Amino acid sequence: MVQEGSSHITLPDTGETIYTKLEINSTKRWKNSPPDNCPDCGHTDVQGVEILGAIDGPLFWECSKCGDRFLRFTKKTTIAYLDKTKDLYIDLEGFDRIWEQIPN
Repeated sequence: MVQEGSSHITLPDTGETIYTKLEINSTKRWKNSPPDNCPDCGHTDVQGVEILGAIDGPLFWECSKCGDRFLRFTKKTTIAYLDKTKDLYIDLEGFDRIWEQIPN
């Protein structure tokens, strides 16, 4: 519901806006498994990140030390998978501390 005199309406994020908020800077892809070490910091713990409703399995990879994210699929394909989640709520601000929360 929009209050009288209010001109600001928040629309759900699209796959492209979610992708932008994830700040995936690299265009290199690691399709079947994550890189052995993070291309940015060299850390060896790079894990898959699943986004509920997007795809069964990891959608992208993330370094557990520096937090940089890397593509599993092309940017276009990743955006298409993220677009499937546009009607779901994703708290990207709390994303880096999600492991502290109780599973639902």
